[in-house]
Amino acid sequence: MKKSNILKRQLTNNRSMSINGMKLTNANGAIDVNSTGYEYVIKTTSEIRARIIEQKFYKVAAADFLPMDVGEAAWKSEIIQNITYDLSGDFYQGDQDTMTGNGKIAEVNTSLAPIRMPTVIWAKGVSWNVSEVAQAAASSNWDIVEGRMKTLKRNWDLGIQETAFLGHPTISGMTGLLNNAEVTVNTTIIPKKLSIMSETEFTLFLSLILQAYFTNSNSTEMPDTFIMPTDDYLGMAVPYSSTYPNISKLEYLLNMFKKMTANESFKILPLAYAQAANNSARGINKDRYVLYKNDPETLSMTIPVDFNMYEAGTANNIFWQQPAIGQYSGVLVNRAPEVLYLDETAV
Repeated sequence: MKKSNILKRQLTNNRSMSINGMKLTNANGAIDVNSTGYEYVIKTTSEIRARIIEQKFYKVAAADFLPMDVGEAAWKSEIIQNITYDLSGDFYQGDQDTMTGNGKIAEVNTSLAPIRMPTVIWAKGVSWNVSEVAQAAASSNWDIVEGRMKTLKRNWDLGIQETAFLGHPTISGMTGLLNNAEVTVNTTIIPKKLSIMSETEFTLFLSLILQAYFTNSNSTEMPDTFIMPTDDYLGMAVPYSSTYPNISKLEYLLNMFKKMTANESFKILPLAYAQAANNSARGINKDRYVLYKNDPETLSMTIPVDFNMYEAGTANNIFWQQPAIGQYSGVLVNRAPEVLYLDETAV
């Protein structure tokens, strides 16, 4: 079996939504793209190693942060989620006067309202010709076809992950986990990074955060997930206080969440997208913390058509092209009161 066909099977069979990262890479600014390629000057004493080192990207599993629905609504132009609303009125409207009953009783009612999320069909491909494949094989140990196919799959992965957290850059209704317009933004509880708060400041934060969430949900739900900017998360290894030097701020915060929500599965997750430098292109431009319920009835992202690479085709057996297609949406927030954004307000 051809190597391209083997890779095609590996790629199309990869249905896990452990997406492979956004465009945060260890090579940013480190190389002139005009200098890349498999043709370069070597000496007679040069040794070309057999092993090729691949560029690294920021990796995070989007499915750890929110439910992912793969294969639902294939080829549909939008996803509509109906939400029920209780129109029953006050309970005490049902009280009856048994002495003068008039045969009328109050009634309850319910209604539906839709939430809409557009979808996008995506298609890209790779191409090559016989001569460049032969030249690459003759000059190095690099399989140019395999390399381009891996790049195509990674391009899909990077885009899906970015959309999951920041939404689409030009379609306003296609938002991500961090920038839904219906979610309340609190700008008072986190005046500075948690890792550099004093013991007094951190204690005040602890006393306020769950109260704010419970109020935001109209006393109907408690959270199970807290997202922190990665740089602040990495600083949480410091002791909670001089009185308790053996417990870090992160441990203390997680224990508080678990105890107060009565949920031992509560998670604190670091996310680079939550840092101001990485979300400014979507207009957030803040270190954004998120407290929410990670539940499909609260929010989810749909991939109607997962990445699908087709067989390579050619019209003349010299120039080849291999296309891929997929379809994706943004993050549908069904219950906005069960999500709370908290922005750091320090300059």
